[in-house]
Amino acid sequence: MIIFLREKFIAQIFMWVIAIVFVIGSIMLYSGSSGGRSQGAEAEVVLRIDALEVTRGDFDSMVSDQMRQQQNQRFGPPRDEKQTEKDIINSLVKRAIEGSARISDAEIEHYIRSDENRVQLYNQIGAGVANWYKFQLSAATLRDNVQNLELVTDTEAEQAYQLEADKAKIKFIEFRHSDYVSTANVDDAEAVTFFQENPNDYKTDEQVNVRFIKINPADFVSQSDIETYYAENQSEFMTQELVKARHILKKFSDPNNVTDEQKAETKKTAEELLKTVNAELAAGASFADLAKTHSDGPSREDGGALGGSIPHLPPGKYFGRGQMVKPFEEACFDILKPGEVSDLVETRFGYHIIQLEEKHAPTLKPFLEVESEIRTKLIQINGVDNAKEVAEDLLFEIEVEDYETAIGLDRYKELSLAVGETDFFSKDARQIPNIGSPVGYRGFNEEVFDMEVGVTKTIETKGFGGDVTAYFVATVLGKKSAAIPEFEDVKAKVIEDLRKKKAKESAFADAQNLFNQRTDSESLDDLVKKYKAPEGTTEDQKSVQESNLFNRTPGRHYVSGMGDSKEVMFAAFKMSVGDVGGPFRGTESITGDVSVYLIELVERVEPDVELFRTDPVQKAQRYQTLLQDKKNGAWDNWFAARKKAANVWIHEDYR
Repeated sequence: MIIFLREKFIAQIFMWVIAIVFVIGSIMLYSGSSGGRSQGAEAEVVLRIDALEVTRGDFDSMVSDQMRQQQNQRFGPPRDEKQTEKDIINSLVKRAIEGSARISDAEIEHYIRSDENRVQLYNQIGAGVANWYKFQLSAATLRDNVQNLELVTDTEAEQAYQLEADKAKIKFIEFRHSDYVSTANVDDAEAVTFFQENPNDYKTDEQVNVRFIKINPADFVSQSDIETYYAENQSEFMTQELVKARHILKKFSDPNNVTDEQKAETKKTAEELLKTVNAELAAGASFADLAKTHSDGPSREDGGALGGSIPHLPPGKYFGRGQMVKPFEEACFDILKPGEVSDLVETRFGYHIIQLEEKHAPTLKPFLEVESEIRTKLIQINGVDNAKEVAEDLLFEIEVEDYETAIGLDRYKELSLAVGETDFFSKDARQIPNIGSPVGYRGFNEEVFDMEVGVTKTIETKGFGGDVTAYFVATVLGKKSAAIPEFEDVKAKVIEDLRKKKAKESAFADAQNLFNQRTDSESLDDLVKKYKAPEGTTEDQKSVQESNLFNRTPGRHYVSGMGDSKEVMFAAFKMSVGDVGGPFRGTESITGDVSVYLIELVERVEPDVELFRTDPVQKAQRYQTLLQDKKNGAWDNWFAARKKAANVWIHEDYR
């Protein structure tokens, strides 16, 4: 629990959540304010959801931030930018709907003051967090209104119990299609026929080929520029004043509703404690140990220490001005000296006894620590303007002469400019050939795919956070319309796809062949001994495996210990113990692999309906689970209808 200090990095994270996740802060969502919007193209409204308007600049920043987060993730495939745009639009629609309930200022104030953590965050962050709490109240109010009418009958609860308690266990033989790919031969005639039957599977998107010169703003910022800026602007790179302190708190029982009588009683107890603390300190006790024994605050476990670690200071917790309530801050920064113990310090949380351990005056950050920060700043201040000017001059030179002549002029030689060519690529390609990721050069694809062949223009591109990454002088050399390619151009892919299709058919046929050899009473363990692998397959023998007990979970077809298969799931619960069945297909995996199964039911656990009817615990569990499911379903249905009815307009660039 937070008593009076929210560590700086936590507050920053919370502010980031407000700004990024809940879209343009809740200021736009709740107040309808349009203040702070940029001018020009970035101020163009590209998304409208009822009364909520989102500008191009705001939307692009959200996409950039989301793509940057995904880029920084260590696992998983790269995200598609178009899909990210769709995800953000869906999130915006969701937030607009969830925040549409009417919530009064009095309700918000009561909600904040009912919890100490909320009070502290509100004091530190201000209106932004108040709007976030307003959103929480709105979403909760809507959910309550929609969900509170849902009921669960005895019959529904009993049916849910029977589904959950009805369990099965199987043995199975698995035939993976990947084991049969090596035997799947495809000749050219078959491949041509397959291509002709499935032409849209190989349709290509529109493509362009672009000649370009890239002008990098970073090339206009030298090491000397960075060092000079550091020397002339050192006030920007001073650390904040920091202190290291511990405290012992005697808190009010209810800080939000403390009476004069309660305050006096707490103060009397704190005064006696101060005497005890001073006496024990004089006897050699440590303040940290005394805090662990006497403090009511959550920091007692850490010996009353407050704050967070600071990279350039020794290990420990430190905090700066503005991170604590005012009386506490004044005692630490303006009254106490290192080593001193305070008298009682009253805050709205209670009475504090504070020991100031260290005080650190502001110091100049080392050059190496801020060098990258200065470089980035100068690139945007000076480098961008210079790069833009060069790009515009080059555009004129190229229109008069040509690319090679232009970059050979004396005034450009120091920049070491080069002429490049992308070759043909599609708009949703993960890389722009010879340039880089579209995420790092936002705006390039949008421009070149709108240009006509032979047109030359300058293009400004931006990166993750909206900073300019480069200027390009670009000419569209050629375009290819979306089309079904010639067979020879996709022959390898067609052959690969057809081999996979044949492998799946072979796996099923192999399983069927083994099943056909079974006698009426034969188990899987006996049947597998008859198996002979087709020539050329990668697995020359089969084994019998066993699943775990599994039930019929609505909406899922996962067989524990085997895999996902709707066919196996339904078949198992229709069989009697000892029955053998198949072949059954599994669900295709993300990699495209799929298995075929022969199964034998080896165990069946029937539901104990009488136990459900007589055991109140069993009933309560099912009622609670089923009621929550029904509530969720009611909310989902209401939300889908509300979303359908919402007045949503999306600019064509983001559809």
